[in-house]
Amino acid sequence: MSSDQRWKLAGIVSIVSIGGVLITDIVANVVGGYISDQIKTWQVPIQPPAQNQAQANHDASGVDAEAVSSIPAPANETRVTMAAVAPKPQAAPMPPIDLPPESPPEAATAPEPMPLPPEPQPVMLTGTVEQVIDTGTLKIQGETIELAGIKGLGSPYRDQLAKFIEEQGSQIRCEPISERYVCFVSNVDLGLAALTNGAARPAADATPQYRQAADDARRNRRGIFQ
Repeated sequence: MSSDQRWKLAGIVSIVSIGGVLITDIVANVVGGYISDQIKTWQVPIQPPAQNQAQANHDASGVDAEAVSSIPAPANETRVTMAAVAPKPQAAPMPPIDLPPESPPEAATAPEPMPLPPEPQPVMLTGTVEQVIDTGTLKIQGETIELAGIKGLGSPYRDQLAKFIEEQGSQIRCEPISERYVCFVSNVDLGLAALTNGAARPAADATPQYRQAADDARRNRRGIFQ
C-alpha cells in the first residue's frame, strides 16, 4: 500500500472514531436525562425545607401558618400558671397567749327561802250552839271548834254542859286563841265552868286560873273526882 492510501485510511478511521464519540455522547446524554427524570419522581424528602413546608401548608389550607400562630388565644381560655399550682405559703403560727389563771368557781348559794304565807288566824265566832260533841268540843253555825286549856269529857258531863248552855239561851261568843277558842255564854267561861264542876281535865295549854279550878274540883270531889 502506498503512502497516499495509508493517509486516506488513517483519515477515514479518525473521522469514524470522532463520529462514534459524538454519537456515543449524544446517546449517553439522552439516556442519562431520561433515567435522571425517572429517579427524581421516586425520591421522597425526609424533612422538606422550612420555606417549602410553610409554602406547602399555605398551598394546602389556604392559610398562612405563621399568621395562625400569631393569633392570640381567646380571652376566656383558662391558662394554668405556676402561681395556680404552687403551694400557698403557710401562715406563721400564732404566739401563745398567756391567759390569767382561772379562779375557782364560787360556791353556789342556796336561794333564800320564800317566806311562807301567814297561817289564817281564827276569827271571832258568834251564834247559836247547835251541838255539844263533848265538854271541850262544840259545833257553832256549822263549824266545829275546840275549847282552849281543857280536855273534854263525854256523857254524862257533856249532857250537863249542853243543859247549862240551853238554860243561858244557847247564844255563844268565842274568841280565838291560836287554833282554839275561849267561849262565853252569858259572860260565863265554859272551859272554866267545866273544870270547876269536874266535867273536864286541864290541858297542856291551861292557864293558872284553869289549873286552880281543877284543883278545887278535886278537893271538893266534884264530877270525875267523886
